[in-house]
Amino acid sequence: MLSQRPGLRPVREADRAFLISLYRETRDDLAALALPPAALTQMLEMQFDAQTQSYERGFPGHHWDIILHRDTPVGQIRVLRGTDEFVAIDLSLLAASRGRGIGSHLLRNLQHEARTAGLPLKLSVEHRNTRARALYDRLGFVAVKDLGAHLAMCWPPTAGP
Repeated sequence: MLSQRPGLRPVREADRAFLISLYRETRDDLAALALPPAALTQMLEMQFDAQTQSYERGFPGHHWDIILHRDTPVGQIRVLRGTDEFVAIDLSLLAASRGRGIGSHLLRNLQHEARTAGLPLKLSVEHRNTRARALYDRLGFVAVKDLGAHLAMCWPPTAGP
């Protein structure tokens, strides 16, 4: 399904417009608000900035990369490679790039890194995101805790694939 392996490069300031557009695609709940376009854009930007600050405070030292497919940005991924665990903090792809094996490829690479380090790989998924949940199940992640709107999942370094 994946004709070319995705690449990664660090997020740059010039990526902000792409990242906000991607964020808009992943936030149906906010995009559905009955707001004038300018107010909706402002709301999405504020939420994006708040999320960014939250990740920076909650996961200091994490890597934030743009996902490239054929040298074109198609998503973003944040990963913390800690001393006692790896955390896939956030992974999102443009709708047109989903279902092509890009996310699977990136997560399998993280699983390989985590296995090599002998550390678990953790992530969380929104309960309503059944497509992502199915991917995580296929890759051997197991549910470990209900966090309310999200489900915490873990892949131990001794597990498959």
